[in-house]
Amino acid sequence: MKRKLIAFDIDGTLYTEKRTLLPNTLKALRELEEAGHFVTVATGRSYFTAKETLKELGVENYLLCNGAYSYENHELKHSFPIDKDELKTIVEVANENKMDILYQTERGVKQQKPFEDQEKRQNAVGFEHLNPSYEFDIDKEEAIYQAIMFCTRDQEKLFNGLLSELRFTRWLSDGVDIVSKDGSKAATLEVIAKDHGFEHEDIIAFGDGENDIEMLKLAGLGIVMGNASDHVKTFGDYITDTNDNDGIYKACQHFNLI
Repeated sequence: MKRKLIAFDIDGTLYTEKRTLLPNTLKALRELEEAGHFVTVATGRSYFTAKETLKELGVENYLLCNGAYSYENHELKHSFPIDKDELKTIVEVANENKMDILYQTERGVKQQKPFEDQEKRQNAVGFEHLNPSYEFDIDKEEAIYQAIMFCTRDQEKLFNGLLSELRFTRWLSDGVDIVSKDGSKAATLEVIAKDHGFEHEDIIAFGDGENDIEMLKLAGLGIVMGNASDHVKTFGDYITDTNDNDGIYKACQHFNLI
């Protein structure tokens, strides 16, 4: 089979609902790499929040913070920080309307202050075992790659017309990722494809969330997990089984990738 560029989301895709990795999922990744395919993780998590999972997965390539930066062979390859001035505008509106924000730098998760529902917020985004730093100043940070803002869809409308350099991508019912307008899993995946000579039809993407939609649309083959919402499923070329029922392994077998 022709060599493929294959990208996997973590939460809801590689991870089960209990945030564990199935043996067959790990087996599929190893067999894909042994077959010569370029395998990469494509997640909304930062390195700091994904590093233990990356170690367990054993992957060398990973696209982080929804494409804000990426590593190849464990070395930083691409970097697209978000605009600080516009982030300050978001923070001002968020503070006025009591919306909490987590900031992700290359190596850490930071906040301006503790949240009223700190444990609930951390659990919602899979950061339950982390201790965010409260020593945060936008101007003093070398680079901020992403922020997570907890807000409803109605609250999101408060920012209509205010942003030109940043945008929101929703993956929680009550939360959005704040990313560069030109940054996304799809945009960085496309850069990686060009770097390595892959055509669009050579890209395969696995995902389950709204922040995976652009990547699924970019790919020659977009595979949506069975646990995804009906809305996300409309963007898939193929719907596999759920993340709890070997959806990744079954799809790889179905398309003779392993």
